[in-house]
Amino acid sequence: MNTDQEPRLLLVEDHADLGEATAEFLRSAGLEVRLASTGAEALTSAAVFCPDIVLCDLNLLDMTGVEIARVLRRHPAGRNTLFAIHTAGLREADIYTFEGDIPKGDVDLYLSKPMTMEKLDRLLAAFKSLRRSTTKGGTSPQ
Repeated sequence: MNTDQEPRLLLVEDHADLGEATAEFLRSAGLEVRLASTGAEALTSAAVFCPDIVLCDLNLLDMTGVEIARVLRRHPAGRNTLFAIHTAGLREADIYTFEGDIPKGDVDLYLSKPMTMEKLDRLLAAFKSLRRSTTKGGTSPQ
């Protein structure tokens, strides 16, 4: 896990305009952001970039966000990465139902699109909680 002040975030979004807009929003909040547009690109980028947070679209052309999370969780560095699904496919009220369908440990947080300051605050609070638990010798909070 990155010990610098600001977290490194890998944004996985297959809609180019939305990806760029979201990346700029996140950068304006002080995060170091790398953008990937496919699952394969996300896996390659994660290996090199070593993100603290992965913010991933649910439905990509080559993989789902949950599949990407499962692959990343198999690697030691991925175990302490906060993994958040960011989707337009669910309304905020539907996210709680969807969370129950995914096994614990794959995904840490679900956020509906578009990204807002409130959602960014939730993402960063979850990251800070994860960082505190791993600093104390724990594992990802599930």
